[in-house]
Amino acid sequence: MGVLVSAALSGSGCSDGNGDDPKECTIKAAFELTVRTVSGALPGDTTLEVKYGGGVEAYRVDQGMQNQEVVLCTTDTADASDAGQAANEVYCKLWTQGAAAVTVTATGYPTVKQDLEAKAQGKCIQTVPVEIVLGDQDAGI
Repeated sequence: MGVLVSAALSGSGCSDGNGDDPKECTIKAAFELTVRTVSGALPGDTTLEVKYGGGVEAYRVDQGMQNQEVVLCTTDTADASDAGQAANEVYCKLWTQGAAAVTVTATGYPTVKQDLEAKAQGKCIQTVPVEIVLGDQDAGI
């Protein structure tokens, strides 16, 4: 019985990374962004521009892996680091730690602009999934 009480007491001081003390927060991306078209591959010139409190970063599909600090993207190609590979989908983690404004441009599609609101539980950032579908009139609304 003493072991159970000891385990319960020691567990009560643990954090699940979602509380009010920022020192105990689990580090998470503010957003997980997926960009794709209604059908077919993304144009090679598809560009994501992300404005956030600390600045602006951009990712362009046909340039492959890029040296970014906040906007970290990969594609669904066999080797995401190969520039010029046709991609059907781009997946990005946005480490903005707050709100962001995303603009997506691509040949043959209207520009999509979307303001993203960060979410938190206590003082800890919670990852928000976001999907932008080019060619879908309802996407980004």
